[in-house]
Amino acid sequence: MSVQPAYEIDLEHGGRTVTLRASLRAATTLENMPGGIAGAYEGLLTQSLTTIRTVILAAAADRQEARTLLAAIAGKPLSRFVPDAQAACLAILAALIQAGEDSADEAPSQGGDEGAAMPMREYFAQLFQYATGWLGWTPTETWAASPAEIETAFRAHIDRLVKLTPGATGTAETTTKTDRDTYTPERLRQIEEQGHDPAFDREGLRRLKAQQHG
Repeated sequence: MSVQPAYEIDLEHGGRTVTLRASLRAATTLENMPGGIAGAYEGLLTQSLTTIRTVILAAAADRQEARTLLAAIAGKPLSRFVPDAQAACLAILAALIQAGEDSADEAPSQGGDEGAAMPMREYFAQLFQYATGWLGWTPTETWAASPAEIETAFRAHIDRLVKLTPGATGTAETTTKTDRDTYTPERLRQIEEQGHDPAFDREGLRRLKAQQHG
């Protein structure tokens, strides 16, 4: 997955502007709704005002601005608002769906079924755990980041741990993709469940840090 800044789009109406962001918060909120992101997509295609409002509130960088804009359109003709809002919301969903599809390429199978990819809801939940538990990000920082940003930062964190481990082979330039990919999503979930990485020499890392600060 190539990393890019989280996709954003401005929705303007009646002199008010709301920035919609394809963040982990938007992804998780929409996927946890009945029907998930797929259901939201269907609602947007029919120009459902309820769905449009839901997506705007879920993806708004500033939810107060979103509430103000939505309050301003109440009771007014929506012929000009709905098409612009629909287009902006569809763009956000397209970015989130792409993130979920990208994750399926490396997601482990479920229940031993090699053809079953990890559900997007589980994928988004894992990203939150990795960002707050492994990277040390605050929940606010994590919710605002895109899935791609979190995944890229987490992979860099794992690469750093591997390179700091005494006896690990390779450098940033010589470590092969195969070496890096030994930390697959399935293995990372197993490490999280066990509470430790059997292949990671934590005591060696502590000694290395002591030498560096000695």
